[in-house]
Order: sequence, then structure tokens, then C-alpha cells
Amino acid sequence: MGRGGPTDTSGENSNALQGFSSATAAPNQEISKDIGVEGTAILAVSDPLTNLIDDKSGLRSYRIKRGDTLSGISKKFTISIQTIRSANPWIKSVLTPGKDISILPVDGALYTVSSQDSIESIASKYGADQNLIKTYNPSYQEILTSGKGSLILPYANPSVVKNTLSAKTPSLPDLGNYFSLPLAGWNWGQLHDYNAVDIANTCGTPVVASADGIVVQDKDFGDGSLGWNGGYGIFVLLEHPNGTKTRYAHLSKALVSVGSPVLRGEKIGLVGNTGNTHGPTGCHLHFEVIGAKNPFVLK
Repeated sequence: MGRGGPTDTSGENSNALQGFSSATAAPNQEISKDIGVEGTAILAVSDPLTNLIDDKSGLRSYRIKRGDTLSGISKKFTISIQTIRSANPWIKSVLTPGKDISILPVDGALYTVSSQDSIESIASKYGADQNLIKTYNPSYQEILTSGKGSLILPYANPSVVKNTLSAKTPSLPDLGNYFSLPLAGWNWGQLHDYNAVDIANTCGTPVVASADGIVVQDKDFGDGSLGWNGGYGIFVLLEHPNGTKTRYAHLSKALVSVGSPVLRGEKIGLVGNTGNTHGPTGCHLHFEVIGAKNPFVLK
């Protein structure tokens, strides 16, 4: 999910950032051709490190700027190209200025947890140190308890750590135009955890139901009205007549309650930045589809 609140981090020397030092570089850093940057994209000029946003989960979000290459980013943060690819499996042949990528604070891999996982089982399976996993993942207990989210596995081999998200999505049915866009704003269009996309707009902008349905409880987080909720923050979960569900997360306020029937296009909440969010403003909607392909995936 579009995943603590943002804290601005800037400076002249990337090695001055906590968790980033030459000591964390892998001894055999992958050698790869630079990935280019789309020449038509526009990004405000800034110092590279003003684009780095801290995330409560231990990750950092880096906004790509014009002129960036994959090998250049690798050198900037002293992590391998393979580590960057593990955290951003959607990266292909082009880096687009203005797009956010996840930066691990250490060489290793990003692992998507399941409800059966434990620190012991993950460490054993991927050869990672249990204490280091805890150190680099401040919210590891919440993530494992909920069975939702990702963990940084320090010094694990990215090539052997499974990408559970990409393994699950191809089998989902395509329902065409069944779902409508739930928020007027900027759809980043990048598929991420839990078959979701992030749609950005200012906090307080209305969010509407993507299809007819009824407000239901989440089996783990209840009605989603208060609290952290595994990183979702305040959310609304709708169940639709065809058995699918949609989740609208990081809301500043929910306008409907469990048991309420709603119609497509009806206001159900307001955009916020509750839960685990990151980015320049943090105000966006995590729109998740359960049981079908997310029609708003663009990349």
C-alpha cells in the first residue's frame, strides 16, 4: 500500500544519511548498463537529496529527477542495482522524472509478507539475520501480525527472494468498466502491494464509491475508522454484488459506516494522509481491488 508520515531529509552528502554508508555496499555490486530517463518528462530542479523522503517502515522514497540513471542512483546510496530492482520490480528500460522509487537503507531485498510468516521462518528461508531484520524494520511486529506489508531483509540475495505481488496478479479476472475512478486527481498508475494504485490530490478532496456496494468490516482491522490499521490508516471497505471488494485507504475522514449501502459515485470519504504514507505531501488515496484486476494500473 501507498505506504508513517513524511519527514523531510536533505543534505549535501548522501553518506551522511542514517543507514547509508560505504560499509553497507555489497562486495560484488552488480554491474549493469545505465537505464535512461524519458526526455519528455518534467521535474522541478533540486538538489538530489531533497527528493528523499523517510518512511516509518524503514524504507525511503526517492523522486527520480532528470539525468538520473539506475547505476547513478546505486552509487548515490551505496546499494546495488539488484537491491534497487528488488524494491521496485516495475523498473524496466526507462526511468521517468517525477516518479517515486523505494530505496532500501542497506543492500538486500524487499519481501512481501504473508499471514504464515514469522521472523524466524523468513530469516531461515532467505539467510537473513533476525536481529538485523528487526533493526531495519521498526514496524515489523505490526506487519507480521497483520500479515500485510513488506520487510527489508538486510544482505539477503534479491534474486532468490520471492515477489509475491507479481505472482498473484496475473490470474485475476478483468471486469472491464465495472469500476469507475474513485477520485479526481493524479493517478500514478503503478501497481503496488495488494493490487492497488495511488491517486494523489489535496487532503479533503471527496472520494467516491467505484461501484455499487455495501460498507463491510475488515476481518483484521474492523471498520477502519480509527488507528494505524496495519498502515492503511482510516479506510472504507466496500463489498460489491459480484463478490469483489474495493478499499479506499489513508482517508482523513470516512463519510459512511459499516452496513451502509452506497451507489457508484456516492461520496464515502475524504482524501488524507493517515496510516503509512510517504511523498511530498502525503495526501493520496490507496485504491485497492480485491478479487479482480485493478483497472487503473497504467504501468
